[in-house]
Amino acid sequence: MANRRIFPGYTQREYAEMHLIYGEAGQSSRAAATLYRERFPDRRHPHHEMFTRVHNSYMEGRLPGQRGGGRPQVVDEDIVLQEREQDPTTSVRAIQGRTGIPKSTVHSVLKRYGYHPFHVRRVQTLLTRDYLPRVQFCRRML
Repeated sequence: MANRRIFPGYTQREYAEMHLIYGEAGQSSRAAATLYRERFPDRRHPHHEMFTRVHNSYMEGRLPGQRGGGRPQVVDEDIVLQEREQDPTTSVRAIQGRTGIPKSTVHSVLKRYGYHPFHVRRVQTLLTRDYLPRVQFCRRML
């Protein structure tokens, strides 16, 4: 389990060793890359920037190399639906601005409940008195 591959090319053990070596090298990514090459000559050698990324992953409380390991998505769908009920013409961005819930999450919740994005499109109304000028314009264009 400790040596299971999560991301192509590196195991969780290798990520942990990269992190330890990064610390030993005084958080210098180039020095860590050199030290890693010396210590593990038979392994694939990561680019020096990988050491900083691995360190940042651990500092953010997530395992490096895991896909979909972003922020936990715990959303109270009722808040989104309540916003939609209060104003059915509201936009996804407006709901995001009022609630702080990411736009993509708001859109997903609305989609899950069968709502579609609503866009107000204002158009001019054609009146009966507009008929003659429209006909005259069309004749001139022909």
